[in-house]
Amino acid sequence: MRSFTAVLCGLAVLTMTASVRADHYEVFVVAGQSNCDGRGKASELTGPLAKWAKPQDDVRIAYSCSKLRGAVLTSDGFKPLRSGWSVAPGKNKPTKLPSGTFGPELAFGRGMADHLKDKKVAIIKFAEGGTSLAKDWNPEVKDRLYPAFLDFTKKSLKALKDQGHTYTLRGMIWHQGESDATLTGEEYQKLLTAFIGRVRTDLETPDLPFGIGEVFDNGKRDTVRGAQKATAEKVKGAFFVTAEKLKTFDGGTHFDAASQIELGERFAAGMVKAIGVR
Repeated sequence: MRSFTAVLCGLAVLTMTASVRADHYEVFVVAGQSNCDGRGKASELTGPLAKWAKPQDDVRIAYSCSKLRGAVLTSDGFKPLRSGWSVAPGKNKPTKLPSGTFGPELAFGRGMADHLKDKKVAIIKFAEGGTSLAKDWNPEVKDRLYPAFLDFTKKSLKALKDQGHTYTLRGMIWHQGESDATLTGEEYQKLLTAFIGRVRTDLETPDLPFGIGEVFDNGKRDTVRGAQKATAEKVKGAFFVTAEKLKTFDGGTHFDAASQIELGERFAAGMVKAIGVR
């Protein structure tokens, strides 16, 4: 009888512990090509940027790249938000994570956590450099990025649920377009509008706030930049994040470390307004 009582007490303790550890997460999705994956150098997080070099234990992130350029590298579940959840392709591709680069998620996650205050924040990031919306991210094109993106997002949400947590999918930010610079503005706008609609449908969030980040103006992306802004103006619940005054380290494509931080903060400001957080 004593042993039975002890077992019951043990089960009660475990149940109480599990319930105490269960949290509700405000979840945000981050997706796109190289400036979303991020080429900001972690080694440059010094001086005024030094605080961004520290892990943010109160914000969680699940990360994955795709299989388009070799092995898939992931965070293997939700981990503390920090620099390094980023995979540059080609000869610079790391063999393990965290790497030496980061994207807008670093400041975006911090911004959302600060505005949501006592609520838990989690980020699901899926990105791959050098990819187009016309081909790679197009939901109508089989065996490219969209099915992998959707699968990773859903599995990450399921992982939270399996761990006893609950969640609300609050918004998505998107930075992509450099690889579609040859499209007309009408073509890109049509593709992006359809993409947003498909994401909302497949994630069962018809009013999901959607942030569109502007590509850097190198003098050859006017049609894409115009289409990004036009889409944000016409699609309900979408908002535009400008790249004005941001800087690149490679002559017009990839944002440097300071600009990645600024980009993330701009995304956070836009998302705060979109979801109505004061």
